[in-house]
Amino acid sequence: MVNTSAVVQAERLMSDGRTRPLVEIAMAAMIVVILILPVTALFGTALVVTYGLPLTLETATLANFRQILFEQSVTARAFGNSTLTAGLAALVIAAACVLLARLLSGPPGVARGIGRGIAFAAEITYAIPGLVLSVAFILTFIRPLPWLDVSIYNTLGIIFGAYLCAFFAVALKPISAAYLQLDPALDEAAKVAGAGYWRRLWRITLPLLAPAAASGAILVFLIAYNEITVSALLWSTGTETIGTAIYNYESGGATTLASAMAAVTVVAKIGLLLALDIMGRWLPRGVVPWRP
Repeated sequence: MVNTSAVVQAERLMSDGRTRPLVEIAMAAMIVVILILPVTALFGTALVVTYGLPLTLETATLANFRQILFEQSVTARAFGNSTLTAGLAALVIAAACVLLARLLSGPPGVARGIGRGIAFAAEITYAIPGLVLSVAFILTFIRPLPWLDVSIYNTLGIIFGAYLCAFFAVALKPISAAYLQLDPALDEAAKVAGAGYWRRLWRITLPLLAPAAASGAILVFLIAYNEITVSALLWSTGTETIGTAIYNYESGGATTLASAMAAVTVVAKIGLLLALDIMGRWLPRGVVPWRP
């Protein structure tokens, strides 16, 4: 049983503003501990000559950033590979989720059963650890594809495929929720008027689902952009991602370079989020997930 009197009393305290300063202090302390302190330590390590030295005027240097940005070719390659694979995965997943959401919301039958099977498989692959998924992809694609005699092992193609498998469920939830809110009468009226399946999908469904599809694509891109668990076993020379590049620096003992690479990634991610937030002022409501 819920103590209604306690709930009412708590609501009264919050409405009176007596507990608001305490809540704000607690939230500020949490932000400092989980966000500001780690980022400060990251940049502090990236700005010293060697790991372990305190950041002072004598030990401060920009050599790590200079090496990462201008002397290490892996940096540009890693950012390019991550942007390409995460961007393509986001677009393909968003498009596929629109079609799958239509199947899931359709009348009972074989098509709906297939859609439920695909959605269930997407949930399972999202719950599987990334390293387990990577091993599965290695065992599946270590040999050339049958009939095509083309191998995607040690290429960006296998990382792209793993991203599709790992993050499909991320975009499926918002798109399916948006599709359930559509009025079925719109599709039925277009069908009575003689519009075919693809015409109804292009002229009615897609425009209404575009904000949710864009939101799902943004979520997939932001998650896949700097992930490491999925690509940890799939990368090779020339197919490094941001996460694997940072891990390789750290495991090789170059902690300051790893910190500099991570700091550059933080700045790039913040710039991307700011650009999306600015664009969200003119985009339809719901496209940028964190904007009301």
